[in-house]
Amino acid sequence: MLDSTIAYGLTFLVPAGDRAIGLSLRLYGEFARPEVDFLLACAGEPGVFIDVGANVGAISLPFARRRPDWRVISIEAHRGLAGLLTANALNNQLYNVEAIHAAAGPKEGLARFPAPPLDASLNFGGVGFGFDAPKETVRMLTLDDLAPPETRLVKIDVEGFEAQVLDGAGGLIESRRAIWLIEAAGRDREARASTIGRFQAAGYDVHWFYAPFATPASPKGKPGNPVVGDVNVVATPPGVTPPWPLQRVQDPGEPAPPSVAGYDYLLSYGYAPLTPG
Repeated sequence: MLDSTIAYGLTFLVPAGDRAIGLSLRLYGEFARPEVDFLLACAGEPGVFIDVGANVGAISLPFARRRPDWRVISIEAHRGLAGLLTANALNNQLYNVEAIHAAAGPKEGLARFPAPPLDASLNFGGVGFGFDAPKETVRMLTLDDLAPPETRLVKIDVEGFEAQVLDGAGGLIESRRAIWLIEAAGRDREARASTIGRFQAAGYDVHWFYAPFATPASPKGKPGNPVVGDVNVVATPPGVTPPWPLQRVQDPGEPAPPSVAGYDYLLSYGYAPLTPG
């Protein structure tokens, strides 16, 4: 069963039982809005934005609407979500979006990916290779083979498979052309440190980035718990300064700021500033 909702001035079809992205779009008219806004702030001259783990398009579609001169490549491994992503792009006449049903990984080939039905009640944003559900065969591709030379922005949110995606993106990383926004949530600090160290070794500056799922400034009403969200890292190539004030990561093993008060840019979304004492 599907629901239709309005968010970012766009119409989204979402699984009715989705407990995260679809729910946030329905109740609050946004999902991870700071990610959308940050990527828009990074988007200067026309280029290519690659969204790996695009779900129904909660990040890539509002970006495409605001940046019609950019090409947006949205990759989603779950067959049903990839279908909704395609439908949402076409229904909103976002013809600069190329939706691809595939998994990004370390090499080209085929993989088995969990495929819970769209009428299930669950967090569809949490469906990754480790999710417990019947599996289907899906094409796997690498970012090195997919990414055009004009790629300037890459977002990766693949539920713990980030390292494997980056294993297939060595050439793109070494080109130092793109700004990267990568989920670094979860308890696996070793995996997070590995991601940070990989970019620092390639000459990038790495910064902490927190994206609440719904903010106090959401257009459909304040969420009950506006601090729920995901920790990410932003990697900027040499000579590129983030357009927002972000805290730089000094050491790959250091912890992320412990609360939303550690991310100054969230003040513009209705969060309170950090007070002494």
